[in-house]
Amino acid sequence: MNPALQDPAIRVRITELIDDFFSRVDRGESVADLLEEQAVFKTPQRYAEGRQGVTELLLSLAEMRREKKREARHFGGNVSIDSLGNNQYRVRSLAIVIALDKGDTPKGVLNMGDHDDVVSFDEQGRCRFVRRTMMPVMQLELNAAA
Repeated sequence: MNPALQDPAIRVRITELIDDFFSRVDRGESVADLLEEQAVFKTPQRYAEGRQGVTELLLSLAEMRREKKREARHFGGNVSIDSLGNNQYRVRSLAIVIALDKGDTPKGVLNMGDHDDVVSFDEQGRCRFVRRTMMPVMQLELNAAA
């Protein structure tokens, strides 16, 4: 049996990490303490290395949303966890992002992305992202109801 499935605390900590990460991204708050020092963030459109680089990228995206009067909500689900050994785990999940404008002409987007991440646990049991990789699988434009 997969060691990640034998200990329910591992799954809980990892899903909490995903939820905390997305919640902070939505609020435009730093994710620095959720990342390993040499963390990597990669999508087809964006790439950042290091805790500071990833944090700065995500904060700049939040600022761009604020300037557009756009709010985003990220939802993570369908989490699959496999042990890589050495207290590291491969985490696959599906993310759904709804971003809506609050301006005079409300509109938005609905995105879905396939995440293939690596998280690590330290000696105190705290987990952090080593790598976040997202491949888009769908994007739809939304028109808010009048």
